Amino acid sequence: MTSPVRLLMRRKNPSLATTLLGILLVTAISLPFAHAMPAPYELTRQQIADFRRDGVIVVRGMLEGETLEGAVRAANKIQRSRTWTQLLFHKLFPLYRNLSFQTYRKHEALERVAFDSNAPTICAKLMGLDEECKSSSLSKKTKTPKKPRSLRLLKDAVMGFSKGDMGCDWHVDDKTFWPCEDSHNDSNNSNHKRPASVSGQRDAGINVWISLSPLNAEEGGGFAVAPGSHNLTGKGKAGRIFRKARKAIASMGSQTTCALGKLEPTCQEYMEKIKHVYDLQPGDAIVHDRYIFHRPDPFKASAGDDSKNEEEITKQRVTLRYMPSDATYFNNGNSIDGAAKYKNLKTGDPLWKAGEYFPQAWPNRLEAEAKASPRRDDEMFGPMAMFRFAKTILLKSTTKQRPKNVTIDK
Repeated sequence: MTSPVRLLMRRKNPSLATTLLGILLVTAISLPFAHAMPAPYELTRQQIADFRRDGVIVVRGMLEGETLEGAVRAANKIQRSRTWTQLLFHKLFPLYRNLSFQTYRKHEALERVAFDSNAPTICAKLMGLDEECKSSSLSKKTKTPKKPRSLRLLKDAVMGFSKGDMGCDWHVDDKTFWPCEDSHNDSNNSNHKRPASVSGQRDAGINVWISLSPLNAEEGGGFAVAPGSHNLTGKGKAGRIFRKARKAIASMGSQTTCALGKLEPTCQEYMEKIKHVYDLQPGDAIVHDRYIFHRPDPFKASAGDDSKNEEEITKQRVTLRYMPSDATYFNNGNSIDGAAKYKNLKTGDPLWKAGEYFPQAWPNRLEAEAKASPRRDDEMFGPMAMFRFAKTILLKSTTKQRPKNVTIDK
């Protein structure tokens, strides 16, 4: 249908057309910030059941069309724009060819992925937050409204995995990359106030791992998960192994996050036995519980064509970490998070206090946060980061067994 403005322009009445266009623009600008809502998505009962049981589901075609193309362009641009410290870091510690955090703050295409895609909607539903919204009507007893919890973006990252990269061994993201207090109590941390729960806790936080490259499990380079390893009960053989593994990788903080194979070889073997690696197309997503064990899947020797350029042989992916707004922050003391530095966020504070540093993503964005310009987090690849990773790599090559008297847990 031809717009009224175009009709008026054809009738050579530009002054009236300009006036009408101005009215339309003013009206659009004055509308509420209601359009800043993530895309809808209806989970099936089977998807919900699978997520409860396994801690992971695959969502095909989460990104499509221009959204997907924009994300791919942004990931490649980030790789081309690596600083000399990033290049040196990869030379010394070849974990990921491309590694950059909080990318949504600098790339509009990745901002759309984090806030406008159906990723926040899916996470909110898997956590049960949408059910809280449905039941947020006036209480029959108090006649006061019950405010439902919202969902916030904790971190995002663009990661490029290529031949020769080591990645991180079987692990659960530590508090450097997931700076929240644990939502379970299978550790000896006296600050835990949340009750124990069945495996697959709905408010534990969810990681959305979106492939930006075609991935074939037979060639490697993708993403491996250990289904059911989000089990926090410690019951049964599997539960005991998962608990043992979590304590091992947490024994010395981030230094041992990637060292499960050296610390607990039997746990490593079990993860390999139950692992699942998916065939994925660009835009497909793996949605997994915050506590599930995962690792990049190494490339097979025959995979790929080494004659191609760096971008063509790098498997790009973007990860999005979402948490409920009332989840509590953990200050890891590494001076990495701008929320601690500029919002004075302390361990135990709810994430919503961080405002634009951990912005709301569901049920909608907040206009003030969307318009704010958070300062950049501290450099992840400075001298201190290199020192910490050097200790990690050294530990992986020399550690023979897990340290005794481990009392810390992820």
